[in-house]
Amino acid sequence: MNQKTSIKSVIFLSLILFFLLFSFSPTIFELSQSDKLKDPNREFILEHNYYWPDFNLYLSKIRQGFEGHLMALEKYTSEPHAGSLIQEFYVILGLAGRFLNIDPNFSYQLGRLILSPLLLLIILTFIRYYFSSTRCHLVPEHNLVPEHKNNQFFWQILAFLIVVTSGSFPKFVTDAQGLLQVSRYMEWWSNIDALQRLTFIPHILFGQVVSFYLLFQLVIKTAIKQSAPTFHNYSRPLEFMKSFNNLTMKQFILFILLGNAAGLVFPPSLITLDGVLLLITFIKLKNFANSTSKKSYHQAAEDTNFEDPTYGKDDRVSLRPDTWRDAPAKAGGKHRNLEKLGVSEKFGIEVAFIILTLPSLLYLFFTTKTLPWSALVEFHRAHPMMIPFDQYVLGTGPIIFLGLLGAIVSIIKKDKRFQPLILWVLVTFSFASLFSVVREQSPLRFTQTGVFIPLGLLGAYFFYQLYQIRPIRLISLIGILLYLFINLFMMKVSHNWQTTFISQRVGANIPLVPYPPQTMYPLKTWMDGIRFLRDNTNHNDVVLAEITAGNFIPAYSGNTVYFGQSNTVDYDRKQLEVDRFFKGEMKEDEAKNFLQQGRIKYIFESVQEKDLSAQAGKSGGRSLDTSYPFLKSVYNTDLVTIYSY
Repeated sequence: MNQKTSIKSVIFLSLILFFLLFSFSPTIFELSQSDKLKDPNREFILEHNYYWPDFNLYLSKIRQGFEGHLMALEKYTSEPHAGSLIQEFYVILGLAGRFLNIDPNFSYQLGRLILSPLLLLIILTFIRYYFSSTRCHLVPEHNLVPEHKNNQFFWQILAFLIVVTSGSFPKFVTDAQGLLQVSRYMEWWSNIDALQRLTFIPHILFGQVVSFYLLFQLVIKTAIKQSAPTFHNYSRPLEFMKSFNNLTMKQFILFILLGNAAGLVFPPSLITLDGVLLLITFIKLKNFANSTSKKSYHQAAEDTNFEDPTYGKDDRVSLRPDTWRDAPAKAGGKHRNLEKLGVSEKFGIEVAFIILTLPSLLYLFFTTKTLPWSALVEFHRAHPMMIPFDQYVLGTGPIIFLGLLGAIVSIIKKDKRFQPLILWVLVTFSFASLFSVVREQSPLRFTQTGVFIPLGLLGAYFFYQLYQIRPIRLISLIGILLYLFINLFMMKVSHNWQTTFISQRVGANIPLVPYPPQTMYPLKTWMDGIRFLRDNTNHNDVVLAEITAGNFIPAYSGNTVYFGQSNTVDYDRKQLEVDRFFKGEMKEDEAKNFLQQGRIKYIFESVQEKDLSAQAGKSGGRSLDTSYPFLKSVYNTDLVTIYSY
């Protein structure tokens, strides 16, 4: 490694560390507040993504791994069922935590710590390809000839900053005192925020890291290495896979395993990747068909320019005609067989990958047709999270328009290297639009596939091309720097927003038990009741509680609950039944039947549950054993009573 290379590596390492620390800083700030809670009766718990009740869902799966389970169970519903590979990722994190002897909450953070740097390294890998300091092309002898470009390292830095920092348009609002404040659009959707997405939810990070790694390996890297189609007499089954696109069989098997893992962990990532590969295959087939239909076989060979759609105009592969003339003898002398072999080698990798990663998607498809795994699909059908298009565009920010302009410029300049990025954006928004109509999945999930990466790269390419226009070069550079300054300012706005929320949590003392669950730190005595369940009950026993306790119990005690999260089977019906039970509206026989059918062994009664009784007109929110005298108290404090049935 020479001195210049070493300096470049240090600069990029510094940028990566800076943005990792910047993104993790709200978590670090929260840890620093652990002994500063205003209410001494509350217990500090390190959580993440506070605005949705999903954190405890992930934590419940981590706890299962921590307890030694190998398959994921759905602890948020009482129906008996076998384990599955759905959300197995978090079970594995729990197993890692068990091995390392760390708390499930920190096992979750471990996932963020491992995957966030990998995401930034993947982004850097793409940038070093698209803004290479040494541009190369292939010549007939297949030697790499460098075309040195000045300032390419400078553009790599700019591109990295553009991809990482691009986010929402500024939103100007007035606060309660009438002062002007700057905020972000679509703040509630954390993954759209430039600061939060870098160290986001582990399974989403995993999907982004793996899918873009595979896109680079299967499409971009193979396009760099791929030489002329040569034809071999393959005597063994699948032998062609050992040599096509310069992939070894071990590499290809690894990619298949990673693809299936991505499909199980975060399906939209694999679906998007497969969609891109499918479109690339269609384009290659079209180009191949056009080239062979216009010319004879030997004329096509003489032309020596078999163009791959992932190459740029200056990155064509030159073929030696003698290789093509000798091909008939090597392939058995049959012209049509040569064409078939050419298609197999040229297009086989994409098709093979798509077919061999289908098992993970088919597994999820059939598994989510059965209870309890179908519950989340049914919940999304009944409570769809639609994309507010105007807010999404504003929340994504200027980069959505800059990326579009970059795509248009690359098409005009016939720079086909950017085709995979354009297709990624196209497939992302196509699936988001499809599931806005076909409500089998939340369309917002497809905005979590890392679309900011191709948009950022295309936007950086647009700026790069703009900079090449000499009369406006200085203006372009000033515009780019101003754009980056605004992006960094908006990241600081996000940072302030997050730390302000954490500060509010630190100082909050009402209500006693909140909803959504993560909006406040829990009461110590309330958590003691949950720990009683953890230490004194069989974790297969079902517990009945209202929504907040029902959300916490699987995560912190390991018990199954009757109701507590959107993964609960028949969520709306069960919510009404739980409310009726705690209001004391059921007759004794009806209540017993309800508990028996729900396989409920324990009833957790605290503030939220008693509030329902008070709402029903029962003064003071009387205890459950008054309404249901057959219940037996097994744990009792001023705040929590646990009954057995």
